[in-house]
Amino acid sequence: MSGPFIVGYDGSEASEPALARAIEEASAAGASVVVVSVAEMPFDPEAPMNYGTYTDAPAMPPLYEPAQQEEILGAARARIDAAGVEADYVWEAGDVATALVREAKDRGAAAIVLGKGHHSRLGRWLGTDVAQEVERSADCPVIVVD
Repeated sequence: MSGPFIVGYDGSEASEPALARAIEEASAAGASVVVVSVAEMPFDPEAPMNYGTYTDAPAMPPLYEPAQQEEILGAARARIDAAGVEADYVWEAGDVATALVREAKDRGAAAIVLGKGHHSRLGRWLGTDVAQEVERSADCPVIVVD
């Protein structure tokens, strides 16, 4: 059995075929799917932060899963359960490409599957897209679905 297939899913039109492809690939390989949904932020809220001096370390407020993420992951869960594929569901706050690559590395992924043309909020402003960033940084194959 190979590693899981990591899929970026946000419920958008671009992510729907990516989820279908991840289910198909995992089913054929006898692998699982890891659905990653990201609450986009221009910075990583869990990264170390300094205020004032190097010794100032504010307490990190706990992150709670936004209601929107629950709905998104619930929709993915319904499709995956119907296909009979084993899956894990993860949500993160921060940058989409970074979250997908980190999850793939941590889990020894067989591949990362994502929709073509998906741009993060910051990426739209800067003219970059998630697929390009993931392809540049991933240690495993990247499947970009139209």
